[in-house]
Amino acid sequence: MNNLLLQNEFIQGCLVLIASIAAAQLAPLPKHWLPWLWFRLLANQLAAKVNHLNRSVSQQMTAGILATLLLVIPITTITAFFLELAAYGWFFDFLILYCSISDYQFTHQAKRIQAALEKGNNASAKVILAPWVSQSTQRLSSVGLCKTTIEKTLIAPVYGSVATVLFFALGGSTMVIAAHLLKQLEQCWPTYHPNFVNFSSFIGQFNRLLFFIPRLLWQFSLAIQFGQLGVKSIVVTDKVTQGLNNDFSVIHLGANLLKTELGGPQQFILPSASQKLSYTNGAAETVFEKVALAKVLAGPLPHYQHIHIAIKAAQNGKFFFLALAILLPLLWALLQNM
Repeated sequence: MNNLLLQNEFIQGCLVLIASIAAAQLAPLPKHWLPWLWFRLLANQLAAKVNHLNRSVSQQMTAGILATLLLVIPITTITAFFLELAAYGWFFDFLILYCSISDYQFTHQAKRIQAALEKGNNASAKVILAPWVSQSTQRLSSVGLCKTTIEKTLIAPVYGSVATVLFFALGGSTMVIAAHLLKQLEQCWPTYHPNFVNFSSFIGQFNRLLFFIPRLLWQFSLAIQFGQLGVKSIVVTDKVTQGLNNDFSVIHLGANLLKTELGGPQQFILPSASQKLSYTNGAAETVFEKVALAKVLAGPLPHYQHIHIAIKAAQNGKFFFLALAILLPLLWALLQNM
């Protein structure tokens, strides 16, 4: 009886996972409707109050750790209790998985950006890309838009499809939402931004370990499409070049697979609290801060055709991983009943 109950729960979990993936792929929830938006606003407000750059490194690190715990633990705990008490837990599992995967469904937006760049409409491409990245898109050239779109296309499935499937299998929806909140904090507090180097050092190092396996699985899903070159490109030996950017290994792989240049500096708008405004004809100008990041010089500068190749590789990689992750457990369950 216990074995039958466990098998029923297992099959139910697989069906919920399949349904959430299908819904997120076919009809992803718009970015501005996702509940994570409120969490990001809260994280930014908290960082503005407790991240004091004039304090010592240890004080900034302590403030970052406490802010992370304050934001993640209560929400995760409440979610865990709510799921335990819910009469239809599978429905709330579906909602959590659907929102988590929808948050990284960037393929459709990448196609829109490609179409805009093909027509020379950089302004439209900047507007489409802006909600999906931490950096400012206002000053990006067509090459910068291509780079950023390709990088986002290749990176997004790590935290959408791959991490969600893996963490749901290991710890259920509670682990999924905890991991997703931690990644949201890393995006709100970029570890390579000078204002957050110390404040977000804990979350950056923790997420590097937390998402190591999902990132490795995704790199394999990409690399297997390109043969031996891709497999050899998975390992990044130069840790100094990688720096604080946890996604550099995926960018490094993508540049080698597409044989183009990726990476490079990013620009951020200075927070209003510390912003030094310059004035032209009495009007305040937005002040940008340029952050130097490593480039991967694997070929010429990218253009909008490379976006199409990246989209195709990402779609094939997701199909390969999801098919493997879903079919193997289902086959195992069927064999148990034979």
